[in-house]
Amino acid sequence: MSIEELLQQMEAYRSRREQKERRPEWLQEFVQQIADHFEPLCNVGRVGFDCQLDERGWTVCMYLGTTEIIGGPRDGEVEHVSFRMDLNQLSNVFSSIDRCEWYSVSNDGDDRFTQPIRSVMCVTGIFATEHKIRLEILGSPPRYIRPGLHIDPFGTPRVS
Repeated sequence: MSIEELLQQMEAYRSRREQKERRPEWLQEFVQQIADHFEPLCNVGRVGFDCQLDERGWTVCMYLGTTEIIGGPRDGEVEHVSFRMDLNQLSNVFSSIDRCEWYSVSNDGDDRFTQPIRSVMCVTGIFATEHKIRLEILGSPPRYIRPGLHIDPFGTPRVS
């Protein structure tokens, strides 16, 4: 690795670290509480998320990451991790809910997603009595997200 590449890597690391530190403590708590509601239907899964701030407030997009098989006859295969979520329990994370919507959207012409149909649940409400927030739960992660877990041929998970 050249010095220039090392400096770029250090700058990218610093930038990611600063970005993480910009999320307020209450937002980190919200993400953790929502992550606890993902229930993988088989094996294990790792929750991924993205937080964006705009003029309307915070939007948190969450999904269960994919799993890549490492080694054996299925080496390199990437599997979707199916999950469920108890919506009644999820609603308890919010102090109040203004809007709850579910979308089934065609991805024709949108190369950000691998599936032809995208399922998204959106909840807009208040967290901790004062923070307006929009939560988006994706049925599958965006294409640019690498697998969150790796599983060896014996089924032992390894975090990416």
